[in-house]
Amino acid sequence: MTRCIPGALSRRSVLALPAAIAALPVRADTWPSRPVRMVVPYTPGGGTDNLGRLVAKQLSEVLKQSVVIENRGGAGGNIGAALVAQSPPDGYTMLFTGNGIAISDLLFRNPGFNWKRDFIHVTRFASTTMLLVVNNDVPARTLQEFITYARANPGKLNHGTPGAGTSQHLAAALFDDMAGTKIVHVPYRGTGPSVAGLLAGEVEVMFASVSAVEAFIHDGKIRALAVTSAERARAWPDLPAIGEVLPGYAAELWYTTAVPAGTPAEIVTALENASRQVMADEAFAKLLMERGFEPGFMDSKTLNAALDADAALWGPALKRIGITPE
Repeated sequence: MTRCIPGALSRRSVLALPAAIAALPVRADTWPSRPVRMVVPYTPGGGTDNLGRLVAKQLSEVLKQSVVIENRGGAGGNIGAALVAQSPPDGYTMLFTGNGIAISDLLFRNPGFNWKRDFIHVTRFASTTMLLVVNNDVPARTLQEFITYARANPGKLNHGTPGAGTSQHLAAALFDDMAGTKIVHVPYRGTGPSVAGLLAGEVEVMFASVSAVEAFIHDGKIRALAVTSAERARAWPDLPAIGEVLPGYAAELWYTTAVPAGTPAEIVTALENASRQVMADEAFAKLLMERGFEPGFMDSKTLNAALDADAALWGPALKRIGITPE
């Protein structure tokens, strides 16, 4: 017979304690009481990773708790996004991503998540134009020369991207459609590898985030021909917007945070307020501009409306281009 000692815990009760503690509701007034994981769904070295690390450092200071970057690249950002969608909604796992998430269902039959149902999109920190860059094997020196050259050599130029369905891929596909060119898509596993492919001559063309290629432009290893924003970028005033030659063309990257659906509203508000405080720092905003980002804070309500509008804009464009869910 097993003796029961009054006040003692059974072995089964002791083993059940960790699960019971984990199931307790998270108190917003004590959040964060331990490090917060910020998942970047791309490999290190790209624009999302670069800005994510800057934001994580600033948030760590504001929240008085470490915000730790975790890179989970692959499948055009879907692997990392799905990881966060399936994480406990306790404020200790967030996603640092961009507006490309809002068209995930237009590109993939089963991305592993539903961008509206499975997330609360918290804030936007900044945006950036992409750059149309070429390596030194391409004879074109201007945007118009490049279009003429690409039209005359269909299928002979390759463009590298961080993966199928990424913003860089869509920017290139839209360019192909509007310019009447045929540039072959070569997907890589992340921005860093795609830039390495450009430098090595594996591909000749990229639509790249500024932070990923700026140093190589200044070193003369590659050439920038244009920006993808609707208008000329403040940081690149000498480069034409592609829309100046192809009216109506525009493709920009946004950088945003999201948390799993079900995260307590008080924690979402606390994270939103901390992010607003980060972006109110003029020195930090200046740093972002020096790194090629355009500061532009959006709160959760504004961001969700903007993502809806972006998805509505790209839906017809993707059909016209011929990109369907895979």
